Amino acid sequence: MDNRADNQNSRATTTLSRVNWLPPDYLQAAKRARGKALRDMIVALVERVKAFGANQPSRSTVNADAIRATPKR
Repeated sequence: MDNRADNQNSRATTTLSRVNWLPPDYLQAAKRARGKALRDMIVALVERVKAFGANQPSRSTVNADAIRATPKR
């Protein structure tokens, strides 16, 4: 069964003309926008990790508290 229209051939549906391609400046702008978005996400992630680490007690403080918390015999 042929589902294509009478005036449509198989080659016309599989090939792309030059009209379908985006101009290079559009592609470059999209690449820059993706790069900027990725950079902004990474910077935000690093800032959150730094903030999380700043709220944590240092290892020396944790070890000293653990030693003091042990009962004396």
